[in-house]
Amino acid sequence: MKPIGVVVSGSSPVVVPIHVYKGCENYVKEDAFVVIKDDVKSMDYFGVIRSPRMYDPLLSHYQRSSIIDNPELAKQGREVVFEATIIRVLGVLIPEGQLTPPRQPPTPRSEVYLVESPSDVNLKLETGLELGKHKFSGITVPIKPEALKYHIGVVGATGTGKSKLVVALVKEVLAKTNWRVIVFDHSGQDYAVLEEFKDKVVDSSKVTQDLESIFQYLKKETSISEAGEDVLYFTLTLYVLYNGDLRSLQKSQSRGLYEYSGAPGKETKIELDKDNVKDAILKLPELIETIDLEEKIKETQWRTAMLVELFKAVAENISPQMKKEKPALLLSLQKRFIESLNERKMSGKDILERLERDRLVIVDLSSVRQEERRYLVASVLRRIWNFIDERKQPVNTLVVIDEAHNYACQQGCSPSMELIERTAREGRKWGLGLVLASQRIIDFSPDVRNNINTFFFSKLQTPSDLDNLKGVLDLGGIEYEDIAILATREFYFAGLGNPLKYPVLIEVKQV
Repeated sequence: MKPIGVVVSGSSPVVVPIHVYKGCENYVKEDAFVVIKDDVKSMDYFGVIRSPRMYDPLLSHYQRSSIIDNPELAKQGREVVFEATIIRVLGVLIPEGQLTPPRQPPTPRSEVYLVESPSDVNLKLETGLELGKHKFSGITVPIKPEALKYHIGVVGATGTGKSKLVVALVKEVLAKTNWRVIVFDHSGQDYAVLEEFKDKVVDSSKVTQDLESIFQYLKKETSISEAGEDVLYFTLTLYVLYNGDLRSLQKSQSRGLYEYSGAPGKETKIELDKDNVKDAILKLPELIETIDLEEKIKETQWRTAMLVELFKAVAENISPQMKKEKPALLLSLQKRFIESLNERKMSGKDILERLERDRLVIVDLSSVRQEERRYLVASVLRRIWNFIDERKQPVNTLVVIDEAHNYACQQGCSPSMELIERTAREGRKWGLGLVLASQRIIDFSPDVRNNINTFFFSKLQTPSDLDNLKGVLDLGGIEYEDIAILATREFYFAGLGNPLKYPVLIEVKQV
């Protein structure tokens, strides 16, 4: 190893000031690894360089010097200029290659050596998922597999390589653990287009939502009143239970109900019998217990006109005081969404069965409108939680959400936000982990942000994003200026999953 400096006075067990040898200034780089060889204590300290500074005792920034006004003098006496830096101690190296916590400060005058390759130091970190190597030494700093259930954040501005890091993580998880991975690809351009993943992709326009998500979506889009919420929920449940075939609820003298398809010339009057609808509502509780609603939704023939008429009939029974014409009209305006359900023949249950078989499913969200994507994410997460609630068994599943600020934000992200928050709070007990990739952590809800225990972060959009990171983990003195100069695929790795327990700069491997 190359000697680069010596420990000076004022060291502590964790923070060690050093002066750099003349001629070694070009080797001293922020975030480089070093070894401090303390011969007095017979200890080798392993650390990382932080905050290198150049000093000239004749040019104090507190006092003006005559050198400034005499250029010829400025070229003389350069031998007095020196470099100083801080070493953040990560641990004491023991012969077996492990690091133990530092309890004593290094002795002044101990020599400092630069670690330039893995062979320079006998460092044996615990095995894990290898996403890349330390930027300057080439030492692999793996992420602990158990960190998966404690959730991971990948934060960086556009172009920093977030998706490449996530792809590397997904491959490592599949290769080295028994976990399964489901990826929600927001744009359809980061994961769904990769040749090696193409047979794992699910088109979201073919995926139906569960009844709760369909209800929540229509409730929001129609801005229905509180009085009308029960009406809408009962309407949707009845419609699904009858597979969209409402002939048994007709008035006896009515005809042509089943012929109505919305096609020109098929404007037959639809009339439902109030008593028949009332009886159907009363039977709902016992019917729901015996029927798989997800499967029924796939079988249902969705016809907007029939759904609107059923809505009116249900309203007459359970909320006659509400003005039903406006909600019914608003419901009819959702024809595009309602009748698109006819093309959706894959349920959340089907996705999880495919996940069990293939271990990787990528849901391409780009084929549905932005407004629908949160409901689809919520529908799949709800299905996973229903399985956990029923079986009380770990699921060992990693849920990757791309552009996660669209799904876990503080306002306007329902219903996906509620399911993501529950996963962030409770998922670790059941082996259900999150990987949230986003440009801005500040947009995450506090409940989500505070439960992410491992972060990879690169260039950020604003200093306030770094301030938010400082609120949830120890950044070890890293400032906005440090991350502003990072190149593509360069990330600081910090938090619970880092075996060095201190933010280190890694270069993500090529994928």
